[in-house]
Amino acid sequence: MLVAAQQPPPDDFTLRVEVRLVNLDVAVTDAEGNFIPTLSARNFRLREDGVPQKLEHFAPTRAPVRVALLVEASPAVFLIRSDHIAAAYTLLTGLRPQDEAALLTYASTARWEVDFTRDRQRVEHRLANLGRFGLGMAEIHLNDAVAQTLAWLSPPPQRTAVVVIGTGLDTGSQLPWAELEPQVGAGQLTFFAVATGRLLRGDPEEKEKRKRARRDDPAAEIEATFAAADARLRRLAAASAGQAYFPRSAEELDTIYSEIAERLRNLYSLGYYPTNRVRNSAYREIQVELVDEAGEPLTLRDGHGNPIAYRVFARPGYFAPRD
Repeated sequence: MLVAAQQPPPDDFTLRVEVRLVNLDVAVTDAEGNFIPTLSARNFRLREDGVPQKLEHFAPTRAPVRVALLVEASPAVFLIRSDHIAAAYTLLTGLRPQDEAALLTYASTARWEVDFTRDRQRVEHRLANLGRFGLGMAEIHLNDAVAQTLAWLSPPPQRTAVVVIGTGLDTGSQLPWAELEPQVGAGQLTFFAVATGRLLRGDPEEKEKRKRARRDDPAAEIEATFAAADARLRRLAAASAGQAYFPRSAEELDTIYSEIAERLRNLYSLGYYPTNRVRNSAYREIQVELVDEAGEPLTLRDGHGNPIAYRVFARPGYFAPRD
């Protein structure tokens, strides 16, 4: 009987470790929110936890808008329901035929109203039925609603943004911001916020009076509450490379939504294989800088040679995979 000889074990072996490509959408705009289309791969410098990374993929992209409206539907917006709903209508009006929109609402909990669709009238019809907010006190859990939206939409099949339309008030979410922030930052959703509580906040003169009011004055308490709401919306947007807006009039909404659409349609798609190959599910920070050919901070100029102020928007990090 023939017996196959066993092969001796090799003196050494190669350990293969799968390293996933980290994809990163980066928006670069001027001070007015217009996309800057003239950049190349050599203008982007990436760092992960402070360590330089090699750019493996680069492409300017232009894609349809896919946006979920997350609209506050609580008694807090009863007095401003006309402006509140008008804000959502304004965004829908600016959508193009190839764009998609979904509608979600929140108060004490989040609710999915309309799935993603190109049928703008379907979303508008559902919005028309959201005008009955009622009176009285109610719970508003913005943080919990954001967490639920992340669970529903992540990971998105394509570039997706969430536009929060609300006061920014939160009466006591179960999930604190310290736990929600890394989830927002590591996700692939971009959050924009449009604060619609301008009528509740009062005119500039009233706000100044509140600032001068005594700490035990009810007006001062109201001002502090809305200041915290503003800060909450700013943090949410900043954590996901989005932006928060605080319109003083309905006329500003057209400009705001044009800027949001510009940000969503025009991006630079970047990709790199991280030098840190440890698969420990740890959070890793990403830094994106614009540089010139000499590696110095990039200076952009207009047709007259004058420097152009610009802004760079990119998600601040991600969670490493786990074995």
